[in-house]
Amino acid sequence: MQLAGAQELILAVNEGVTYQDGGPISERYKPLIELLEKELKHPIKVQAVDHYSDFEAGLDAEKYDLAFIHPAQIGLRAVKSGKYFGLATAKDFTDYHARVMVKKDSPAKTINDLRGKKIGVPALESITTVMITANLIELGFQNPASYYTATRYQDAVPFMVENGFVEAGVTASGAVVKDWIAKGGRVIGETKPIPIKQFLASRKLSVEQREKVQELMLKLSDSDAGKTALKGINMKGFVPWNDVVMADATKRLGL
Repeated sequence: MQLAGAQELILAVNEGVTYQDGGPISERYKPLIELLEKELKHPIKVQAVDHYSDFEAGLDAEKYDLAFIHPAQIGLRAVKSGKYFGLATAKDFTDYHARVMVKKDSPAKTINDLRGKKIGVPALESITTVMITANLIELGFQNPASYYTATRYQDAVPFMVENGFVEAGVTASGAVVKDWIAKGGRVIGETKPIPIKQFLASRKLSVEQREKVQELMLKLSDSDAGKTALKGINMKGFVPWNDVVMADATKRLGL
């Protein structure tokens, strides 16, 4: 593998808040980086970008050659701009949707019943909040954000509902919903699904380079080295970017 003197490429990563694995990204992504370097014949540096606004600004300025990003709205905007191409999405996150929880004795039967009521949501820039906002706008809610009480972590949303700080809470965590229902709570509605955790490539990469990266990502689960890379980034595999599905998601989210 000839890397000496080759231009360094940047892989920017944001894993969201709820789904962070906890280990250093430089270590966890090392097996994937080694595979990408072998394929592209370039040294690659992984760069964690924790703040969504910073990630979006970096993509807009085309600072990154590759990107793996949790919040779908940022990846979709980058692809819509023409500055990036969607290559793949995480296999277990193609059906990501937000659900609306209320207490067992809540008078609310549907999302429509929440007009004028406080709604607990994750951070305002969270894809979960972006999804429910699009849903509320579709239902005719005026200025949905005025209803929100935000918290950083999705698993803190039920606390707000249980203690009467809000009438309803929104989460996209299956574990949170399962626990909520087990305790007697109800789910009164959900958003349409959006694929999240997207792998993008800059338009600055050649068609051949983008195709090599896409093929590598889609075949990670077929080899021992690929499986090691997937384990490091806490993923089970990737599926191809679907232009039709992503265009629909972009339109539905009002991006």
